[in-house]
Amino acid sequence: MTMTAASPKTSLCAVAMTMLLLWATTHPAQGQGTVNFTFPSYGLANDTINLIQNADYLDSFFESLLQLKATGRGKVNIIHLGDSHIQADFITDVVRRNFQNDFGNAGRGLIVPGRVAGTNEPNNIRTGSTTTWKAKRCTYPEQPLPIGIGGITVSTEESDARISVKVDNTLNDYSFSSVTLFFQKDPSSYSFSVNDATGQELGITGPYEEGMANVSRIELNNCVDQVSIQAVKSNDDQKQATLFGIELENGNDGVLYHAIGVNGAKYKHYNAAVHFAKQTAALDPDLFIIALGTNESVEYPYLDPTLLYHIDKLVQSLREVNPETKFILVTPPDAFRRKVKPNPGVEKIRNQIIQYAVENGLAFWDFYKVAGGKHSAAKWRERGILRPDGIHFTKEGYEYQGNLLYEAFIKTYNHYVGLRHP
Repeated sequence: MTMTAASPKTSLCAVAMTMLLLWATTHPAQGQGTVNFTFPSYGLANDTINLIQNADYLDSFFESLLQLKATGRGKVNIIHLGDSHIQADFITDVVRRNFQNDFGNAGRGLIVPGRVAGTNEPNNIRTGSTTTWKAKRCTYPEQPLPIGIGGITVSTEESDARISVKVDNTLNDYSFSSVTLFFQKDPSSYSFSVNDATGQELGITGPYEEGMANVSRIELNNCVDQVSIQAVKSNDDQKQATLFGIELENGNDGVLYHAIGVNGAKYKHYNAAVHFAKQTAALDPDLFIIALGTNESVEYPYLDPTLLYHIDKLVQSLREVNPETKFILVTPPDAFRRKVKPNPGVEKIRNQIIQYAVENGLAFWDFYKVAGGKHSAAKWRERGILRPDGIHFTKEGYEYQGNLLYEAFIKTYNHYVGLRHP
């Protein structure tokens, strides 16, 4: 058989068709790429105003989501930052699973070994250690340990100390094929070995030199659902292991939804965390969702006059190392003071957060208003989804909030897709 070379005209047609196909796969037709979302409702929210406000600011983020949905390629990283409403991961677990169901699952994302630190941790992970580690939360800035990306730090001087990490795949597959460690990384730091359930070493990082970035990534040959992270003394200079956080990915395209929450946290606590803002750059975030303000309102009638300063300092420090990242500020829900008294401080804090977002062109989700506004805490209590302390919610209450946040996202995203030029 004789092979015939393609004519120039044929080649041009082929190139044109290839370009057209490439354009078609990356430019969905109007209406394509939208998401249908429904969820069980308690009827406590104002659905008509459940939108992300100043949404035009988020166009580039929504375009990244649309391209991910259209092509199935790429990753979108979201960091959701908060306080005790976030530490247990009830809200963010729902938002994460919704995002990953609609746009792809790239893994569990950032975790902190809460049980090792002596505090609560999400239900979809379980950490443990036979060693007693020193621990610090960012809410105690006067204590000596440095704080990094997770808002909680654990540290030990015992060589051979181990932390076990196991993910729960009941509701979503969080098996992982890479482990990224955020830790104090200098000549005094122990090496870290990542081992499988039988103790076989899967990878090791270290020793280190002065000035290295406080992050190391270890790729595994296969997806696993548990590992142990072991401190290893490689030379006499190594004397401690100080861990700030652990990120778990599965190697797939999709959404990574990182939840960072610390009980009692305020804006000022993350500003006081020496490594926090800088280390977020390693996660390459497309979007920050900052949901703080409840603890600032608890002190009513005293309200910190420097709140706007601390909101701005946090946003600017995150923007400095993530210049293309977008921000959504979330207002706190109505709450009681001393379990039964109305707390006017919540609305005052809410107003300042919105003032900052509007004056600086950021997006915001006015959850205070969406949830019913002034005195709405009483209605949530009547439905049995607000705890007796009048501030925290039941698991069901938090899951409802997670679905409301995702609904606001999807309504706003679908609006973007519908108006987007093809």
